[in-house]
Amino acid sequence: MKFLSNRRTAIGLLLIIFSCVALGSWAKSKQSKESVLHDLEVFAHVINKVKSFYVDEVDTHRLITTAIEDMLKELDPHSQFLSGLDFEDLMLSTQGQFGGLGIYISFRDNYPTVISPIEGTPAWRAGIQTGDQIVEIEGQQTEGWQVQKAVRYLRGEPNTNVQFKISRPGLSERIEYILVREEIKVKSVTYSGVFDGYGYVKLASFSRNTRDELRSALRDIEVEGNKGLVLDLRSNPGGLLQAATDVSELFLDKDKLIVFTKGRYSQNNHKYYARKGRKFKDYPIVVMINGASASASEIVAGAIQDWDAGLVVGQTSFGKGTVQTVFSLSDSQAVKLTTAKYYTPTGRSIHKDHRSEPAGNVTVGTGDGNDGDDLTTSSRTRSMVQTADNAELGDVSRPLFRTAAGRDVFGGGGITPDLAFEPQKYGELERRLERDALFFSFAIDYSTSHKVGRDFRVTPQVLVSFKQLLADREFEYEEEKFKESEDYIKRAITREIVSKNFGRKDMYRVMLKHDVEFQHVLRIFKEAPTLKAMYDYAEQQNATKKASLK
Repeated sequence: MKFLSNRRTAIGLLLIIFSCVALGSWAKSKQSKESVLHDLEVFAHVINKVKSFYVDEVDTHRLITTAIEDMLKELDPHSQFLSGLDFEDLMLSTQGQFGGLGIYISFRDNYPTVISPIEGTPAWRAGIQTGDQIVEIEGQQTEGWQVQKAVRYLRGEPNTNVQFKISRPGLSERIEYILVREEIKVKSVTYSGVFDGYGYVKLASFSRNTRDELRSALRDIEVEGNKGLVLDLRSNPGGLLQAATDVSELFLDKDKLIVFTKGRYSQNNHKYYARKGRKFKDYPIVVMINGASASASEIVAGAIQDWDAGLVVGQTSFGKGTVQTVFSLSDSQAVKLTTAKYYTPTGRSIHKDHRSEPAGNVTVGTGDGNDGDDLTTSSRTRSMVQTADNAELGDVSRPLFRTAAGRDVFGGGGITPDLAFEPQKYGELERRLERDALFFSFAIDYSTSHKVGRDFRVTPQVLVSFKQLLADREFEYEEEKFKESEDYIKRAITREIVSKNFGRKDMYRVMLKHDVEFQHVLRIFKEAPTLKAMYDYAEQQNATKKASLK
């Protein structure tokens, strides 16, 4: 009788999955419902035999879950069975809030370690500091705990207590805290400010709060006075489709098409338009993307590019152009299935096939598009018969499209920037130092015995101290390679020292000061102060690049 319960569970879980996935496959392969149910019955019999006769006792729940997960992996990298922490993480990433303490943590020196507290949260008010090692949670020693396990214990319902102890560099005794969890809102805008009269906003994700956060940041920038705006979407993995359309319409005229989706069934075909007129239009806009900008980021960049509302610079984006719909199975389980692909206003499909690569997600429900202004009729028809003669760095295989103003843009997966920047290359030593978090560790050690100001600079003596830490950690390197990477090492030390002592906002200012791509954008603003002048500048630069490739 106990097995029958497991057998029913197996059939029930798989029926749920097949009801979401197999309907389409039935229509395509002519496979009958009876045949699929027969296959499920066979599966249940296999589970029965494994349960009854396998040499070792097995966890049938784990086997069934693994079978479901592997089945979905066969579809694409983005369709998933979500339960437990995976389900919680999805809710967090899309809702942008949870119950917790408000700290970013990572795994350092065999312990969960505080990267930084979030301003205004319980951890921030309690004085939790960058570099604090969380050595105990609720009476359990945390040595060797990975981040996910620590997060599981630290998060919880708002207004509940959590007890933990930290080890702080420079103090011999551990410090005990009992803090009350609060609803923590994860910020999409991680930094905003004005540089040389030009506004800058770093948008790290797309959640329910993104539009309001961005509008607030843009208003603050306008108060300071700005001659242009940089919207930094680099390494933004995406988020909610609704958030992407909300952000896009801040920069587009009313009724302009932002994005449309197409799936196998008509209920997955939607058009999304700007519902209100643009709010921020009195200055030119530059959108920064790179190879890790995905999904919702690509929707925003593609819409701005297709409607000639801004200049897109950087590297071709990831090309995550599929839409996932989450089907709830219970209070703690769901299945996330790819149900459509999405397209920019000109009709460019953003999707590239990344069978083995993870990426961000666009998550949608249902909704109807409205008729409005779009670019899919004339531009797409004219352009699909052409191919690009010079996409990014000479790629000749990508289809050519036209923007509203007739500019060339490229399809074939991802958003190709109007002006491509060479990606920053890192030396082997630099990658190893970052991988082992040695800049972070040095900042913690150095700050315990040195008082630093916001104008901190890396002196020769600081480099001597850094090399001593490398020696203490038995980190091997060649002196010649250290010399070659010295400028990078100085910037990385400064970044971590400033972050440790003055917080992430000051850290961003330091990073942007040495950010080659951002500094290039500032030069473009100064040389080409209008959007038309920027397009002319990009065209000239691309022509020069193209000539150099011949």
